Amino acid sequence: VEFNDIVPPTLGYTLKDTHGPPPYYAKFSPGMGRGVFATRHITKDELVHDGVGSAVTFPNGLSWRKFVFSLPRTMACDIAEWSWHQKSTVGGDLRIFVDLTIAAFFNSGWEGHSNVRPRSTISLQFYAKNDIEKDEELLYDYNVYETNWREVLA
Repeated sequence: VEFNDIVPPTLGYTLKDTHGPPPYYAKFSPGMGRGVFATRHITKDELVHDGVGSAVTFPNGLSWRKFVFSLPRTMACDIAEWSWHQKSTVGGDLRIFVDLTIAAFFNSGWEGHSNVRPRSTISLQFYAKNDIEKDEELLYDYNVYETNWREVLA
C-alpha cells in the first residue's frame, strides 16, 4: 500500500469535500487521553470525518492478528485499542477496522453526549449532530458499531 495523500497522517487525510485536511486537530483531552477538536465552527449535518479514505479494513481475524503481532508491543497495544468492528454492507460480515491517522483519537461521548455520528451502522462517514464550536472536542458514541471479538477473530 502506498500513502500518497498530500495531507500527512498527523493532520488526518484529504477530506474529499474540501480537498484539505478534516476540520479537526489532535490534542490532549483531560480525563480522556488524546482527542480530536474542531479547527473551526462546524455546522449541523456537515461531513466531519470520512473513514472510507482513512480506515484500514482487515478481511478476517487472522490478518488483523498477524498485523498486530508484527508491531512493537507499545504500538500493538495502541492498535488493539483503536480497532473496532462493523459491517460495511447490509447483511455483511463483521470486519475489523483501524484508523491509522489522527482520526483514531476520536473519544466516545457515549449515548447522549456525542456530537458526531455516522448516518448508519455500516457507514464510515461521521456528520455533525449539531453545530460544533471551534476547539470543542468531537465525540461519537462507540456503541454505534457492533462489537463481537469472538465472531471477528474466529
